[in-house]
Amino acid sequence: MNAEGNILKTSLLQRSSRSLFRKTVLRLLATGGGLLCGLLLCEVALRVADIRPQIPISKRRLIVPDNPKIAFHCYSSNPNGELEALPDLDHGLWKLTTYTFEPDDLPLGQATETPWCVRYDFSSQGFRDREYIEPPADGVLRIAVIGDSFVFGEGVSEGLTLSRQISRLLGDNTEVLNAGMVGANMPQERRTLERVLEKNHSRRILFVFIPNDIPLTVALEQRQDYINDLVVMRDTHLTDHQNNAWYAGHLRTLHFAGLFLAMRRIQYETIQWYRDSYNPDFNGRNMKAFEQDIRSLASIPNCQVAFVLYPLMIGFESGYPLSSIHEYVVQIAETAGIPVLDLAEAFAGQKTESLWVHPTDHHPNGVAHAIAAERIVHWLNSEVPQFLESGSSDHGSAE
Repeated sequence: MNAEGNILKTSLLQRSSRSLFRKTVLRLLATGGGLLCGLLLCEVALRVADIRPQIPISKRRLIVPDNPKIAFHCYSSNPNGELEALPDLDHGLWKLTTYTFEPDDLPLGQATETPWCVRYDFSSQGFRDREYIEPPADGVLRIAVIGDSFVFGEGVSEGLTLSRQISRLLGDNTEVLNAGMVGANMPQERRTLERVLEKNHSRRILFVFIPNDIPLTVALEQRQDYINDLVVMRDTHLTDHQNNAWYAGHLRTLHFAGLFLAMRRIQYETIQWYRDSYNPDFNGRNMKAFEQDIRSLASIPNCQVAFVLYPLMIGFESGYPLSSIHEYVVQIAETAGIPVLDLAEAFAGQKTESLWVHPTDHHPNGVAHAIAAERIVHWLNSEVPQFLESGSSDHGSAE
């Protein structure tokens, strides 16, 4: 090819390149203009309809200050039909507070914002249960269920708690004591176990463990103050985020998008926080103490312990994100010689939101506890039958 041909070819390539560049720029401008127009149309529609981003109202606490044996948690809606209407607040002395680490008092009139509630009644020993005779009647096997708010039954009526549903499945000759304590961690649950052995004469312990029961360092506790713990959504945290976000005071469409992204980020950071709680680099000393606490359950005199892992209510459709924590705990319990059941498998494939007490409270609802109770009872009957056998030591005292 001669020089003139090369020049012509180069000129054509340059023209083609410039044309392609112009087309690309025009397409980008058209796309950007379309997105901008769409954004403006959405913004106009939201303002005409006066639709504003709403921070979800988290549950609130309602108490009678002069009667510590009863309390209520109140919710903005009743998604599962398991909650009851507010009690009559026109009579008696009532106090309404936020459900936060450091609760604030609220005007009682705001109770109408959370008109659905669950009632908690406490025994003389502080348990959410009835009074039991000591020791149990002859022929009656008493099982104590030890754990935190999942065992306590936060967000469900007493009849739907894990212990009550296990009791119904086991029959009349078995008493199942609810020894769950809200906010308890492993050392506190261990002390509850000792109190149950001494005061309630139970020789069968169903120890129900949740991934957030491990003790934490100060640094991990401080991180928890700023993130959703995957159990209770605290509206004050979301409100603070909204007020301080970069888009505060700007387009409503940005508020909707920002709230969605904030919830995704909070969930990601919270999952990482749980994993860090079981990382020796972040919580090594507490992990060693935790392992020792589990091993000690196997050597309690005149007592049989069965260990159950109850998963957090998250990610059952696509893969439970805390499975590595469960594997770690199962290995410790099995090495200690304690029979152990991981309930995560019982919930695999379930629609996670259908198992929540409320969109802002991800404690297991009555349906979730029914699934857990059925799996536990089946496991005890088929794999740990000696746990359900009465013996002469069942009514004895701890040595």
